[in-house]
Amino acid sequence: SSSLSSTLQGETALHIACTKGLAPLVKVLLERGANPNAQTAEVPQSTTSALALYTEVDEDGNPKAAPVGKQTPLHLAIIHKYEEIVSLFLEHKAKHTASEDTTVFVPNFNLKDSEGQSVLGLALWNGLHGTAVSLLSAGANINETNVDQMTLLHQALDKQDVVSALFLLDHQADISIPTPEGDAPLQLAIKRHLPVIVEALCASGVNMNIVDKDNNCPLWLALDSGQEDIAHILVKHGCDVDMWGEGPDGCQQNLLHQAIDENNEAVSCFLIRSACDKNSPRRPGPNEEGGEEARDGQTPLHLSCAWGLELVVQCLMEHGADVNIQDAEGNCPLHIAIQNQHAVIISLLLAHPNLNLSLKNKQGLSPFAVAMTTKDNKAAQAILNREPTAAEQTDNKGRNFLHTAIMNGDIESVLFLISVHADVNSRVQDTQQYTPLHLAVLALSEIITRNLILAGADVNERTLHGESALHLSSMNDNPSLVTALLENGVEINAVDENQNNALHIAVAHGNMHTIRCLLTESTIEAEVPNGKGQNPLHILCQYGKDNAAAIFELFREAMPDYPIDAPDMEGNSALLLAYLNGNGPVCRALVRANACLGLTNKHGCSIFNATVASKQLIFKLLDMLSKEPPWCDGENCLECGVKFGIKTRKHHCRHCGRLLCAKCSTHDIPIVKYNLTKPVRVCNICFDVLSLGGNF
Repeated sequence: SSSLSSTLQGETALHIACTKGLAPLVKVLLERGANPNAQTAEVPQSTTSALALYTEVDEDGNPKAAPVGKQTPLHLAIIHKYEEIVSLFLEHKAKHTASEDTTVFVPNFNLKDSEGQSVLGLALWNGLHGTAVSLLSAGANINETNVDQMTLLHQALDKQDVVSALFLLDHQADISIPTPEGDAPLQLAIKRHLPVIVEALCASGVNMNIVDKDNNCPLWLALDSGQEDIAHILVKHGCDVDMWGEGPDGCQQNLLHQAIDENNEAVSCFLIRSACDKNSPRRPGPNEEGGEEARDGQTPLHLSCAWGLELVVQCLMEHGADVNIQDAEGNCPLHIAIQNQHAVIISLLLAHPNLNLSLKNKQGLSPFAVAMTTKDNKAAQAILNREPTAAEQTDNKGRNFLHTAIMNGDIESVLFLISVHADVNSRVQDTQQYTPLHLAVLALSEIITRNLILAGADVNERTLHGESALHLSSMNDNPSLVTALLENGVEINAVDENQNNALHIAVAHGNMHTIRCLLTESTIEAEVPNGKGQNPLHILCQYGKDNAAAIFELFREAMPDYPIDAPDMEGNSALLLAYLNGNGPVCRALVRANACLGLTNKHGCSIFNATVASKQLIFKLLDMLSKEPPWCDGENCLECGVKFGIKTRKHHCRHCGRLLCAKCSTHDIPIVKYNLTKPVRVCNICFDVLSLGGNF
């Protein structure tokens, strides 16, 4: 009978005939109405049954896997590679497909066994590709899935069965169906390291920029797993080598940013060689997402310099990355490399022919300035080797690096700049235009001053106001600086725009130690007048500090014959200036030095008629006279101003020495302290002083 009963495992005579390769019997059974679609039991009862013979075996006849159920006779014929029997099934289907005889069973080539394998899949896994072609032609489904919802293409890729995968692609298998894990065939081929399949998929027009559940594109999958051969295939077929996507905190970044951020130099260099975007920084997301990375403006070259990725920096430079591009803080890549002290990268950047060393960041610092700030002398030296004038660059206040180092008292930087032959006479580009030596003197640094002089600084350079370094040092009471300048040939008697020499300046500031140094260690002209006709003593009396009297004594000690009564351009004596400025100690010191009391200036003003708040000082000065002062001379009475002539004779007050007329010196009184026991002529004010003893 054609309807043979089945075994306990569901095996029909047709199953057994197919298993044994009995083609004539198979043909007869099919012709007699045997069911070609009959399937064995789903769960085999015994692995020792005939069904065990129907499973796949290796070359030694050992089972490859657990027994498989739900197999049709054709499954078994294909497993055992009986192509003649397969042909009988194909012929049977072709013969009866259009038949109206409902009693005839037409083979269904899409029935699946317990593992979800169709006869087409089994043909492929068993290398029966010719049979597979026939099965396709006879209606087998090329996109059939197994129990794991894997299509034949997925299975071929997972098995790394390149021949079968190519067969399926050649016969239009669907390349858009993802695996249950969400991987497209292209992604699966990359994960299974199948460059030939990747090539075929790309050639067939697959989407090369699809991303997986981890937001990784095929190119990144290939590169991250070290498969540059597959990456080359993707690039050759035009995949996106940038693939902008989500980065840190939601910002937008491309593949090169990601590779650099992961310190992956091989991937970074591959992307660069593949003509990716080399100059774009990360950017905010669609809704302005992103933290600092989204807005720092740092290009791949900046990032590589920060991370110390030497190969990436070199590759970027070789492929035209902009070496002068600035980030949000105005830093160019060289700024970043110096800040992070990456010596090799600094050398690479400095070798670039288009590098601009004058670029400044928002702090006004050039790369050389950053090198100096971080005390990276090697980087600074390398920059100077490339650009000798780099040390002369100025900041927004017109100061170069030597100026700044001096002002900061940074002796180490000063010595470095001197060693690289920085211009020790360069001026600050501001309204003062000080030289380095001027700045060193103002900073009160003897060691910097001496080193600058040794390096060739001109000790006689002047400021815009004509001041020399000696003038500036005289403003501060630091005699060691003055000594250093004197020892190195400073022009001692140089005068500024107001004709003041260094002694004028020192006296005006009350710098006693500097004054002593100038008076005792130099041949400075201590009596020379300035533009107002004032000698240093006039300055002392006009601007004198608390130590003015002691400074005057210093003058007297160094120059006993100093002309203390010399008038200035306005006729003011030192005593008159001290009196007008209320400087009692200096007035008393001058009186003790026998200064003339009665001298008047060109405006007729003397200490006797000067408009002051109180007359106490003059009374005390007169009272302290211990010897007769020098007599004054002139043509007019110093009290009433009458002109002397035949009728009006000259008289002198024997106490204060003033020149007076008879009316203004009517009193006679002995002056015991002068040993004048007989009454002598005195002025009215001296009479009062002598009479009352200075008690006013």
